[in-house]
This record gives sequence, C-alpha cells and structure tokens, in this order.
Amino acid sequence: MRRPVPLLIVAALVLAATSTTHATALEIHQEEVRIGTSVSGRPILAVHRWADGAGRSAVVVGSMHGDERAGLRVVRRLRAAVLPVGVDLWLIATMNPDGTSADRRTNARGVDLNRNFPQNWVEAGAATAKWSGPSAASEPETRAMTAFLRDVRPWTTVVLHQPLYGVDSYRAKSMALVRRLSWETGLPVRRFDCGGGCHGTLTDWHNSRLDGRAVTIELGRSASDSRVHLVSRAVLRVATPS
Repeated sequence: MRRPVPLLIVAALVLAATSTTHATALEIHQEEVRIGTSVSGRPILAVHRWADGAGRSAVVVGSMHGDERAGLRVVRRLRAAVLPVGVDLWLIATMNPDGTSADRRTNARGVDLNRNFPQNWVEAGAATAKWSGPSAASEPETRAMTAFLRDVRPWTTVVLHQPLYGVDSYRAKSMALVRRLSWETGLPVRRFDCGGGCHGTLTDWHNSRLDGRAVTIELGRSASDSRVHLVSRAVLRVATPS
C-alpha cells in the first residue's frame, strides 16, 4: 500500500469491489483528509481513493467558485465509482466551502480564489466578484490548496468551472491532455483567456510550479446528467495508467 501523504487524516476505510475484468476482488482504499480551513472556519476536505497497484495521482477540484455547482455532481459520481486498476484519485468537492455554503463566487472575504494564486498575480477587481485579494495567496483557502498540491504532486489535475463551455487550452502544459479530455467529454477545445490575460489562477500556478499538468474544464451554464457522466468517465480514463 502507498504511504499516505503527511496530512491530517480524518477517517479511513477500505472498500472491496469486484472487477469486471478479473476473477479476484479489487480493493479500493479510501480516506478523508482535512487539507485546510476556510476564512469562516469550515474544513476544506479531500477524499483520497486508490486502487491496487496505484501509480501517479490525479486531483479533481469540483468547485472553486461557490455558485458553480455542477462540479460537485462530478465529484459525487467519482466518490461512488469503482476505480480501474492503478488509479490514485484525490477528490475535493469544494476548495471554497464558505462560498459554496452561501452560493457565492467569492470566499467570505470577497476574494475570487482563482485570481489569488501566487503566479502572474496582480491586484485587480476591488469591490467586484473578481477581486484578486490584497496580495498573492492572501487567502487561507489558496494557501491550503498550494500546500496540498505540493505534498501530493499530482500528475494530472482537473479543475471544474462554469458557466463557460469547453476544455481550456490557454497556457496549456499538455495539449495532448486537453485534446483527450475534449474527445472523451464531447466538449470543444476553447481558449479561456479571462478577456485578455489571466492572473493568479490555480492552473497557471500548478503548470508553472509543479511537474504535473492541470486543465480547466468549463461545464456550461447547466450540466446534464449525461455530461456529468462523460466528464466523470473522462477523469477516470486519463487517471488510469497506460
């Protein structure tokens, strides 16, 4: 079994699922980890699920903006999925629990967390829902996420957003991954450049600071059950060792 990442483990359990391709049972292991705390004191939780023979890890962030909720459904589906052999998956339903609780884009201090990461950060958007915050990584949610990703060092990270529609190619680290996700989900490849250049985003920080690759998927204004299914399946496929 893989050594757990040195984070605070809240709960752990081992599940057994019967593989459709093997006569023996495939063990799926699961633990819940508290990776940080929001401005208002809510826990930021990650569920770690891995199958026998797990290799390089993948991370899915269901919601960064609290009023973008379709990604929560993707994470719920992945939490219930039988994992293919070799998959190591970290699922963060929301990295902004205060925003999710209030159905609000920003965190409790009015900061857009996807403008707050310490990469190409600029102060902008004061008194709007896209405020960068007073300084790079000023918010506890941002600091929790960067620390978590540095610990886990995922090979693939998928960040889910709304209301745009497509798989983002802007500053992509791996166009092969972008094209694969587009093909698997039926979503078009699109360049989401924040209207002239993005600053302080999670994916830009990840792609600049870590070895792995991060991609944004925009699920559209609303996401059908079939779309949620396709995105969930795509995540499992790109997370499965080849």
